[in-house]
Amino acid sequence: AALTAAAVAPLVAGRPIAATDETDGAGDATLAPLGVGLYYVQETVTPSGYVGAAPFLVALPLTNPETLNDRLTVVHVYPKNAHVSISLDVRDADAVAVGDTVSWTSRSSIPNLPVLDGYRIVQEIDPKLELVGAAGGAPGDAAGEVVVALDCAGCPPLQTGVHYTRSYDPVTREITVDFTAAGLRVLEDAVSAHPDASVTVGYGTRVLGDGELRNRALLYADRASIDGDPGSAGPVSDTAVTKWGPLAILVHERGKPNVLIPGAKFRLFLSAEDAKAGRNPIVVDGTSEWTTDENGEIRVDGLRFSDFVDGLERDESDPLYRSYYVILTEIPEGYRGTKTPIALSVTSTVEPQIAVVELWRPQVGGDDDDDDGDQDGGLSTTGVRIAGIGLLGAILAIGGAMILARRRERDEDRAVQ
Repeated sequence: AALTAAAVAPLVAGRPIAATDETDGAGDATLAPLGVGLYYVQETVTPSGYVGAAPFLVALPLTNPETLNDRLTVVHVYPKNAHVSISLDVRDADAVAVGDTVSWTSRSSIPNLPVLDGYRIVQEIDPKLELVGAAGGAPGDAAGEVVVALDCAGCPPLQTGVHYTRSYDPVTREITVDFTAAGLRVLEDAVSAHPDASVTVGYGTRVLGDGELRNRALLYADRASIDGDPGSAGPVSDTAVTKWGPLAILVHERGKPNVLIPGAKFRLFLSAEDAKAGRNPIVVDGTSEWTTDENGEIRVDGLRFSDFVDGLERDESDPLYRSYYVILTEIPEGYRGTKTPIALSVTSTVEPQIAVVELWRPQVGGDDDDDDGDQDGGLSTTGVRIAGIGLLGAILAIGGAMILARRRERDEDRAVQ
């Protein structure tokens, strides 16, 4: 009667297995036939998303617990597997350009068991994200440090080095939070008093480049999963994504789409009002103003998606949908133009939406001679927006359409004559 499962484990090691079975759709399994004896019962395979039941002892036959004067040869036992889960949330609504910080928070459940023998949380960081506060292989104590906390009313704060250890491996790009024996006791008390208690891990990352940048959170909710024991459930996991991409500008002479203009300068803003006032320009990799190259092109990489914010798809009616506004700031000598904000969206990691801007040469003696290029009325002749095709191909397509339109006009004039 004084024997415990822990004491019996070494006694039965290596002995033949008396019976095995697998639970059915109703969660039932039958271990039979068994003779008289004291049996050590162990769960050998645990389904994903659960923590396995601890080994236990069963005597056959068993004294009837109700009458106490007869014995049961068929014994029903009810081991409980605790369900576990983890979720990962991303917050990037305030991020604009590469170099900005994106925040991540995982939330993991605590197995509702009287005794926990292990609890580990791992965060896998995308190669194009840099952990903020990481120094010398471990998160530091800067504003971007990794923060571990219990989420339940009245639960005590968790202390690094007392309740858990925290490390960062720059090679595998993994944050690992391991709970100590003292921390496991705190988790046991928390889930006993608050069955919905959870553990949160928060951290920040700096964006390094374009792409769908994906982090992953993993929960190892018992020692078997941590050690990778055969039959263990392994970790449960969740992922979250932040998306980054480019936009582009193409400048050509009005009516001459094949005459591409270098030397035109542009700035980028988060609102049309800021663009008109020239305040709060977006800075990307230290650059706040861009100049068209010999092909009349500008490509600005490293901008957060317009239609994907805080891990969710957004349409243009959503307050969190973001438009970017480009505006002409300097016109090359010999040309005139209109400085009006053009709204663009970033919706691809590789194919930019393109603002096609037209400049023109002043006519000698004409009204354009006095044009200083600074007017700010209406939608300018700039502002054509094209997405998903190459810059040169876009402008050639526009030019071809203009040529066809002019030919049709000439043919119609001849027909009338």
